[in-house]
Amino acid sequence: MLYLMDFRENFTEKGFTNTFKIDFSNELLNLQELIYKSTKEYIVDHDTNLNLADKIKLPFKFVPEEKKWSEIMADINKSKELDFIIDSKGVQEKFKLIFKNPKRFVISTFRARFPNQKRAIYNWHQDEGTWFFSKNENTNFKNPATLWLSVNGAKSKESIQLIEGSHKTKLFNHEWVDGQGFFKIKNIKKNDLEKDTFNPDFEASEAVIFHPLTMHRSAPNESSNLRPRYSIDIRYYDNIDITKKLKVDFLFKLKKFLRLRS
Repeated sequence: MLYLMDFRENFTEKGFTNTFKIDFSNELLNLQELIYKSTKEYIVDHDTNLNLADKIKLPFKFVPEEKKWSEIMADINKSKELDFIIDSKGVQEKFKLIFKNPKRFVISTFRARFPNQKRAIYNWHQDEGTWFFSKNENTNFKNPATLWLSVNGAKSKESIQLIEGSHKTKLFNHEWVDGQGFFKIKNIKKNDLEKDTFNPDFEASEAVIFHPLTMHRSAPNESSNLRPRYSIDIRYYDNIDITKKLKVDFLFKLKKFLRLRS
């Protein structure tokens, strides 16, 4: 019971939970196997008898050509292996600690990121800002929480950064970033970033859940080691509308009103 209270209270007060481990059956192992089969031609020379979890931690010889890599990522994102993780009992049990009736959100994404890969480096943003303008009834006014799951482990310098208490301010105006979407807070003030930042290490199968208005970004990683960071953004929502309770930047709100009317 204490764990449940701490889990829910951290999400409500800090804007994110502490890191936690998800108990999978074979779902994570099956996805790791798919990743390895899809990428082994790029991995540095290695002992094929290595444990699977160790194989997907190995660095690449070079960053794959963008078109080919996009095809690999698309195949993984459409795979049953990824679906099984998103719908897994372990994932749903964690969302039930926050929501009374969690439902799967339409957007959950597998991501792979290399050090210094500009397109994969996301600036400070709030997840709600990325689809705030959407007219799609499947995304509009759902306000999903995000479970950030590490697939192959991630040190703090390559994981995710979250700003404590930032979900209690407002939904900021976001600007478009080519290749990403509305993934950058516009005209962010320095004092909005000078707060407690949560920047944890993750083992494979460890995760954190954060609020749709929590400011976060990819942790800058300038390593020369071409070890990819594999993660999944898993989103669930409940039958609540947080935008009725929290402030939204007026100009951003006006833009949404005009867009929905058009």
